[in-house]
Amino acid sequence: MYILTATTIIYALALGYVSLKLNSIAFENAKELTSTYTREYANYTKADLNVDIDMVRAMAHIALGYKNVGYKNHAETYTLMIKNMLEQNPNLLSTWFNWQLKAIKPGYKKEDGRLRLTYYRMGGQLLSKVEIIDTIPGFTKGEYYNQIANKVEDVMNPYYFRYEEDEEEVLETSVVVPIIEGGVAIGVAGFDLALQRFQDLIITIHPIKGSYAFLTANNGQFVAHNNEELVGKFIQESSGGISDVLQKIQSGQEFSNSIKDVDGKEYWVNYAPIYVGKCNKPWAFGFAVPVDVIMADEKATLRKSIFVGLIGLIITALVIWLIAHNIASPVSKTTSILSDLAKGDIDEAKKIKITTKDEIGEMGNSVNTLIDGLNKTARFAQEIGKGNLDQEFELLSDKDVLGNSLIEMRKSLKLAKEQAEIRKLEDQKQNWATQGLAKFAEILRQNNDDMKEFSYHIISNLVKYIHANQGGIFVLNDDDKNDKFIELIACYAYERRKHLEKRVELGVGLIGRCIKEQKTIYMTDLPEQYITITSGLGQAVPNALLIVPLKVNDEIFGVVELAGFDRFEDHIIKFVEEVGGSIASTISSTKINIRTNKLLEQSQQQSEEMAAQEEEMRQNMEELQATQEEAARRSAEMQGLLDALNTANLVVEYDLEGYIISVNKNYLDLVGVTKDKMIGAHHTDNMNFTNEQLKENKNFWRDLRNGIAKKETDHIEFNGKKYVFVATYTPILGEDGSPVKVLKIATDISEYFVKDQKGKKK
Repeated sequence: MYILTATTIIYALALGYVSLKLNSIAFENAKELTSTYTREYANYTKADLNVDIDMVRAMAHIALGYKNVGYKNHAETYTLMIKNMLEQNPNLLSTWFNWQLKAIKPGYKKEDGRLRLTYYRMGGQLLSKVEIIDTIPGFTKGEYYNQIANKVEDVMNPYYFRYEEDEEEVLETSVVVPIIEGGVAIGVAGFDLALQRFQDLIITIHPIKGSYAFLTANNGQFVAHNNEELVGKFIQESSGGISDVLQKIQSGQEFSNSIKDVDGKEYWVNYAPIYVGKCNKPWAFGFAVPVDVIMADEKATLRKSIFVGLIGLIITALVIWLIAHNIASPVSKTTSILSDLAKGDIDEAKKIKITTKDEIGEMGNSVNTLIDGLNKTARFAQEIGKGNLDQEFELLSDKDVLGNSLIEMRKSLKLAKEQAEIRKLEDQKQNWATQGLAKFAEILRQNNDDMKEFSYHIISNLVKYIHANQGGIFVLNDDDKNDKFIELIACYAYERRKHLEKRVELGVGLIGRCIKEQKTIYMTDLPEQYITITSGLGQAVPNALLIVPLKVNDEIFGVVELAGFDRFEDHIIKFVEEVGGSIASTISSTKINIRTNKLLEQSQQQSEEMAAQEEEMRQNMEELQATQEEAARRSAEMQGLLDALNTANLVVEYDLEGYIISVNKNYLDLVGVTKDKMIGAHHTDNMNFTNEQLKENKNFWRDLRNGIAKKETDHIEFNGKKYVFVATYTPILGEDGSPVKVLKIATDISEYFVKDQKGKKK
């Protein structure tokens, strides 16, 4: 009973300690894994939003360069810019500019008023608005004026918006960048983005069984959630009892907490901040894992340990009972030795010297065997304690419970060590990739003015970071639309910068194939003549070749080619693909910046030419003044003629693509349509054309754009009523002699197109 009691107490204490220790280690490992997943997916979301704010920032910088185009051309120039941006980016809901009138309109002295230019999607079409608003003195409330005052980039809190009355509301946000001139915000540029794409991402994130993810805005509103019913609601309503969760999100903290979800389960939740661009209002990415899942292995191990310990105790009790029952007096001779053994003293010097082969001899032999076995087991346990998990151990017998337990423990410790090493290796790979992405994000921000210098910094750092031997960046050169080719603009090998001129035709070789298919090519069996690596030791064919497309939003900008003697692991290939997306985005922005700089240089050259002409213009001022009086007289006559023309005829103005930009009252009164419905309609609307007539209509407008006037008979139907007009289409020329719009002067002859009794038209 003494031995059993002591064994039970020691077992209970040891098991309790091991259980608590394993529970603590398992929970800490689970929290670290949850934090790693949270940061990883937060980085993905941040990269996605940064692409949008980079485009807005580029649009704001370009817009500032065109600020002095003149107030009359201002709306047309910037409307075309945001229209092109909306056409090229189908994920955008709308694009827009807001300008302070006092900054762009000459002679405008008031502090109030702004020009708002908007392009948006509605009914499958791109529509625009040009508005002058907030002209009431002292009207300075709203997000626009907050952005003007703060002069920082902003990702606005989500909001619901309906573009058409019969459509559902869309949860969206606005990405805003102020337009700064001389330290003063003179306007803002922005995109409206639908947030459904983040919901599509969130519902796919389940790296751990039972886990889920969510994304919140700065105000705590759920942007995306595994439970779609929570999208649009606020985290304060389901924060698991943490009263300051919103404050921590808004302060950009990374924190964790334990909550009970609606299903009654306990979850461990980790939050990671997401800073977008230069915005100081971080969003947060959350990742929740069920506590019972992450602690399942530890609980199973504890149950096994208890089971094995109970079996050991039962076996020990049986052995002691048998000895006590079958041996009485002989035991007294070995009492002292057994007493020492009971105290844990297993010194081999205490072995019994056996002189007989009876029960006493057998008992002595058993005691000696026990001493040897305990010493062997102790040494084995000591080796395990020292971390020597490869130590061999021979069981005393098939029923050696303690030995089997120690062997099982060694197996468990080996497995735990292997799993820890695997997790450590995966963490190292993930940390390597995360640090690399951050490093290259910084490089991309710092070197994006000169394409070749920018490309060299990228390829040199990329070759070093992934321990390749050489690499090159090939960019799609489309400066000449008739001669597109792939150009090697930067190459790096063996710590030396290579200046090579290399041109690759589209579709030729592995580079052309990668451009065409827009897929990564990885080869480990290279042709001898394809590529060689040159160093001070000679030339050699690399053992691995990696070609990754540089693309963003399915648009290809080039490829990065990397070669080395060591093969590239999967995580390196994945890392290069992620960096390739960022490189492509920066190349796109760099190309825009280069084109903008060229335009600025042209503008500066034109300004110098205008200064040279100023003297000549001054000399012509007197002549111009004399002609102004004549021009004023002719202008009055022309205005009278135009008034008479508007009174007597039907007048419509089109842009060069055939869309109505102006219509007179006579035309609207005749067909019974409001001006709002007419503006923006196409010339072919309300006309029934055959395919041949549509082809002729294209030729008709091509001639008008070439300055050729036309005379046509138009058959049009409005509200079920048919009209016939005799119309003259005249191109209106601009200052440079090129057509800028088309003027249509028409006469209604519908009453002459009546049918005779036989159904024929007269």
